[in-house]
Amino acid sequence: MHPSLDPAVRHLIAELDALGEPGAEGLDDLTPEQARAWYTVLRRILGGERTAPEVASVRDAQVLDGAHAVPVRVYDTEESIMMPDRVVLCVHGGGWVVGDLDGADHLARSAARRLRARVVSVDYRLAPEHVFPAAYDDCAAVLAELSRTHPEARIAGIGDSAGANLVGALAAASRHRDDLRVDAQLLLYPALDPSMASDSMSRMAEGYILTKADMAYYWSCYLRDPAHASDPRATPAALADLAGMPPTVLVTAGFDPLHDEGMAYARRLVAADVATAYLPFPSLVHGFADMAGRVPAALDALDNALAALDLYFGAATPQRRLGPASSEVSPI
Repeated sequence: MHPSLDPAVRHLIAELDALGEPGAEGLDDLTPEQARAWYTVLRRILGGERTAPEVASVRDAQVLDGAHAVPVRVYDTEESIMMPDRVVLCVHGGGWVVGDLDGADHLARSAARRLRARVVSVDYRLAPEHVFPAAYDDCAAVLAELSRTHPEARIAGIGDSAGANLVGALAAASRHRDDLRVDAQLLLYPALDPSMASDSMSRMAEGYILTKADMAYYWSCYLRDPAHASDPRATPAALADLAGMPPTVLVTAGFDPLHDEGMAYARRLVAADVATAYLPFPSLVHGFADMAGRVPAALDALDNALAALDLYFGAATPQRRLGPASSEVSPI
């Protein structure tokens, strides 16, 4: 293992190696249900005995998108209960195949506390049962509802990995859709390149928790039609022009197959004159936001990322003032 890898991460990897692969050939050898069961076990190992940040209230709700109901979980602080002028859409990772509201709980609570905001976490539909654009559509429905119900608030998006992909796609769409608002975004080690052709994808292909084979499995489950790889709803990196994107905090981990695609996207945002804070954490691995209970450096990195978003969040001006919420949608 590389000597610059964080020692606590090195210990975690050794622990996972002792458990063995989730399937004989990795994720591709599992059913989606088995992959989700494995992910639940993995999340518990990575998270350790961490204390969940306290918030004032947590409640479950739904947003209706036609006949389809999108489950959400709403986190409030004392400040956001009194005046919800900061709202965060939180979108979990997991390769569009695994992950859920429970898995996003620590990130959502951390964001609520650090940003003094109302956080709405989305339980979007998962692939391969629901392929692209189902996850995007669910997140867009929730963001549209937040834009309607909080017309005076600043709205930020936070996502990790596949969740960062979805947040970035929504931020791109918000430039030309009046019903969507994203005033700032935090993209934690985003998944952006379906071609998986970057140098880091080869360099970090295995040995650092997320593997190249894992990403191939995830992309194949999510994008069943190869033509969708060029759809900006599938990845904002497919866009030729990034001008007008909201202020962005983009985080990469040094020992991550996705490192180079995240760094390349940050460079493109800067070149497009988008206010961008690029935060590389060279000693950490993909998914470090889930490791706060086991890796002290991961906890510090997440706090630094949220602090950077706080600066953009505080400076952002709400994009638009829209009308009241539709009566057909559950209030959040």
